[in-house]
Amino acid sequence: MSDVQTTRGFWARVADSFLPAGGSKTLTVPAWLRRATPWLIAAVLLWFVVCSIIWPVGMWMTIDLEVYRAGGVAVLDGRPLYDHPLVASLMFTYTPFAAIIFAPLALLPLLGTEIVYTAVTVLLLLFAVARCWRWMGYRRDRAAVGIVVLGTVLALMFEPVRTTFYLGQINVLLLAIVVADLLRTRKSNWMGVGVGIAAGIKLTPLVFIPYLLLTRQFKAAGVAMASFVGTIALGFILKPHDAYAYWVGQKFSEVARVGDVWSTGNQTLRGFLARLVSPPEATQNIWVVLALLIGALGFWAAVVAHRRGEELLAVSVIGLCSTAVSPYSWSHHWVWFVPLAVFALHRALTTRRPSMWVLTAYVYITAFAWPVSFPVHDPGARAATGIWAIDWPGDVVTRNEYLIAYLVTAVFTLVHLRRSKAVASTDGVIDNLDPVPSR
Repeated sequence: MSDVQTTRGFWARVADSFLPAGGSKTLTVPAWLRRATPWLIAAVLLWFVVCSIIWPVGMWMTIDLEVYRAGGVAVLDGRPLYDHPLVASLMFTYTPFAAIIFAPLALLPLLGTEIVYTAVTVLLLLFAVARCWRWMGYRRDRAAVGIVVLGTVLALMFEPVRTTFYLGQINVLLLAIVVADLLRTRKSNWMGVGVGIAAGIKLTPLVFIPYLLLTRQFKAAGVAMASFVGTIALGFILKPHDAYAYWVGQKFSEVARVGDVWSTGNQTLRGFLARLVSPPEATQNIWVVLALLIGALGFWAAVVAHRRGEELLAVSVIGLCSTAVSPYSWSHHWVWFVPLAVFALHRALTTRRPSMWVLTAYVYITAFAWPVSFPVHDPGARAATGIWAIDWPGDVVTRNEYLIAYLVTAVFTLVHLRRSKAVASTDGVIDNLDPVPSR
C-alpha cells in the first residue's frame, strides 16, 4: 500500500509541476470554446498525420538533431567540434557545453534519438504552456487542463514550433528552461540558474540577464551570470581546445557558420537590412544603431510589464527581443510567440476587451504555419509554411513579419499598460490590471 501511495505522490508532484491542484483561481472558459476544443485538437492532430503521410521526410527531417548527436559523438570520441562540418556541410554552431550535454544522444541509434527527441519536446511544450497558466494561479481542473492541452496543440501548428520539430531543433527546450526559471510562483534562491544554463547552450538567452538587472532582480541576475560562467568553465575542463576556439577564437561571432545573413530564413533586423542593401556589410553600422534602439524599446516595454505584475508578458517580450536583435535568427527561433499567445488568450478570456481579442488573433495569425505551397509529387519535399514564406510583390512586409510582430508587441505592451497600477512585489502570482486615473 505504501508503494502505491508513494507512486501516487510522485505523479501528483509531477502534475503539480504543470498545474497545481490547489491553485488560487478557477479558469472560466466560454461554452463555445469548450465545445470547439476537442474538434480543434482533432483537426490539428489529423493535419499532422496527413502531412506526415504525404511528406514523411519533409515533416520530419531532423537534420539539426543529427548535428547535435554528431557533436555528442565528437565529445565522446575526443574529436574537434569546429574544425570541419559534422554532418554533410553543416558545422556545429553551439557552445562546447551544448556538445557535452548532447553526448547522451550518441548512446542511442538515430531512430531512437528521434523518437526520444519528439516525445520529450512535446512534453516540454506542454510544460511551457502549462507553466504560463500556472504562474497566473489557476488550479488544475477540467477547464484549465482542456485549455492547456488546446494551447499546446495549437502551438504545435505555430510555424516556429512546427519547424523546430521538422529540423530536430532545441528551441522548445530553451523556452521551457527559461519559462520554468523566471515564471516562479514563490521566491527561490535558484532563480536565474535556468537562464544561465540556457545561455550556456545558446547565447541568445543572455538577454534576460540585463532584463533581470533592469527590474532590480539582482540576485537572480548574479545567479544567472554565475551559472553561465560555470557552463563556460565546464567546457574548458572537458573540451579545452574547442572551448578556446569558441570563446577566444571567437567562433561564436562567425554568423556565416549559421547561414547567409540575407537569407529569408534570417528573421531579424540584420536580415531585413541585408535584404534591402547589397552588399550586406554596408548595413553593419546602421544595424548596430537600430538594434540598440529596438532593443531599448523591448526592454522598456518589458520593464513596464514587470512593474505592472505582468511577468508573463515581460518574459515574452524579452524573448522576442532576443531573436529580433540577434545577428541571425532562423524562423524557428521565434518560439516566444507561445507564451505571448497564452498571455493574449488569458487576457481576452478574463477581460473580454476587444483589443485583447485583436491581439490574440494577431499572434495566432502571425505565428501559424499557414501552408503556402503543396509539392504533391515529392515525398521528400517540405510544404512551405508561414506567412513569411509567401512570394508576392509586397513580400518586403511578409518576409519580415516576425520582426514587425516584435515591434507591434512592444508598442502594444506600452499602450496596454500605460493606465495600469504598478505592483511592488515581484514574487508569487500577480494579476492586477485595474485601471487608474492617468496623470
